[in-house]
Amino acid sequence: MVSYTKIKEIRPKIVAAFSPLPFELRTPSIAEAYRWGQELHAGQLRMSGEPYFETHCVWVAAFIDRLAHNEVWTIAALLHDSIEDRGGSLDSIKAHFPGELGERVAYLVDGMTKLSTPGAWSREVETLRKIARFRDPGVFLVKLADKTHNLMTLEHMPHNKQVKKATEAIRAYGKLAGILNCYEWRRYLEDLAFPYMDPENYKAVRLMLDADPRFNTDFINNVQDEFARIMAQEGIEGHVAITVNGYWQSWQKLRRMARERRTSMNNFGNVNDILSFRLVVHSNNEKDCYSLLPAVNRYLGPYLDQNRFDDYIAAPQNGYQALQVTARLPGYGAIEAAIVTEQMEGVNSWGIVYALQNNLDVSGYHPVEILTPTGGVRFVQEDSTVLDAIAAIQQDFWLDKIGRVEVNGMMAKLSDRVKPGDVVEIITDPVPQEPTEEWLNYSNPSTAPLVRQVLANKGLQRSAVEGRRLLEPVLREHGILNLEDMLVLQPELMNNVLGALGTISLDDLYIAVGAGAVRLQDVSNHLTNHKLSKDALGWTSINIIGSKESNTPGVLAALATIISNAGGNIMRAVSNSNPDGSFYLRLVISNIQPDHMAELAEQFKQSGVHYLTLDLV
Repeated sequence: MVSYTKIKEIRPKIVAAFSPLPFELRTPSIAEAYRWGQELHAGQLRMSGEPYFETHCVWVAAFIDRLAHNEVWTIAALLHDSIEDRGGSLDSIKAHFPGELGERVAYLVDGMTKLSTPGAWSREVETLRKIARFRDPGVFLVKLADKTHNLMTLEHMPHNKQVKKATEAIRAYGKLAGILNCYEWRRYLEDLAFPYMDPENYKAVRLMLDADPRFNTDFINNVQDEFARIMAQEGIEGHVAITVNGYWQSWQKLRRMARERRTSMNNFGNVNDILSFRLVVHSNNEKDCYSLLPAVNRYLGPYLDQNRFDDYIAAPQNGYQALQVTARLPGYGAIEAAIVTEQMEGVNSWGIVYALQNNLDVSGYHPVEILTPTGGVRFVQEDSTVLDAIAAIQQDFWLDKIGRVEVNGMMAKLSDRVKPGDVVEIITDPVPQEPTEEWLNYSNPSTAPLVRQVLANKGLQRSAVEGRRLLEPVLREHGILNLEDMLVLQPELMNNVLGALGTISLDDLYIAVGAGAVRLQDVSNHLTNHKLSKDALGWTSINIIGSKESNTPGVLAALATIISNAGGNIMRAVSNSNPDGSFYLRLVISNIQPDHMAELAEQFKQSGVHYLTLDLV
């Protein structure tokens, strides 16, 4: 039998998994912790004016109890703020719950409690260093639940705290949920934070995604129906479901793809996991997944993206397992189809929580908590290196800007291992370390794609520099000093040249020339064919670099007067001051007769401006 649930709403306002049922005092010890918590927090209110214990501590405990059904963790969740906020003590917890129960509860609460006095570090950093050493899964999960509920009630906080809490949630706790493979939790947490961390982009992203044709419920249900029919025809019992990626995760993937030149920043159509159809096999036999794959591929047929097949069953990615294919459907965009067993999907969605609920091994879930000098929290996988820590702190934007790194105030190598509580500081430098292939040898699975992207970008940058150098004499033959002038002044002709050369931008052209993918002779021929030359256009181009001493008010006006006196008309001017105080000026001029060029050059030389470079073509 194969089933699916018809979709009526794409993004329900409250996800069922994050709406704990009424809290059940299911053991005498939980009931006593509830009573004691009420006593300790009596009179304490949240910023919303609601009673603190009943609305916050109980929510966290109810959520943890629903997820893990672990008495110790539930009691720790009820009491997680009792020491920090209400003057309780670890000894009082042990006395209240004698024996092993009290010891374990006290241990977890200790792992979530801030220090009362500052040490050599700030109170916050020293607190976090202490907490980082508590690697019990209960500490991580209660902390995640605590952060989640704080985000759900963020509207009651001042604006500056909203931004701080939301940023912390995305940069640290979303990452923690990902390391624990709780991807459903991660999506929910990040989307709670996104509107507060970056409201402008949130509004734009939400507007685009909510209008995406792939989220048409009739379309989704029709495709679900087809996949269910395919599973039934193949004799494989299971169900079909969908996963809708979060606004934040979708935005981050769009940005990555845009940096890799695989899409534009305003087009989610190429982001395949915006909508993922999940074909869940109930047998838990991975062979059934592979036997179902050909039928899925046949159904997607000509729309199948042959470059996007991922076998994450044979080679799991950060604990994620599935067979994934991508199809590009006309009028809709890219969709993902994933074939998984029921157990794989449980681990894919809820990771450590699913493992705990189903008595599976949880030894692989041991995040390492590291810190920044300002008290920022980040989480990396076990056995991660300093390079992995940098990636977690700064992401790929900064991997090519590393001057040196200090761990706990001491110089460290990128290949060194980080330990819980390490304070990692990245120090930029005018001459940063050059990313190399060797970095991949000490990158964890999350960091390696970022390193590859940085290496690829560096390669593209080198190709672009080389392409500009090779093109310079070719352009000069055509009386052109900079192709940007052609793109601005003759956009239609220049875009025709770019299209004829198989490139979409000037950067792509420079890269292609530098990499040898476009011949210089072809560039020259197309410029001639499209009449982009000094002779065809009747333009004169001038490059000037003036000395620091000449960079004074009125110098540009004086040079413009010389051009005007010569009968020229300035069509485009690009200027800026250089860091050393000199100035750069590029001009494109019309109406200068060829036999007047020497005279114009002489007028410039006699203008009193000290030129470091004067170039007329």
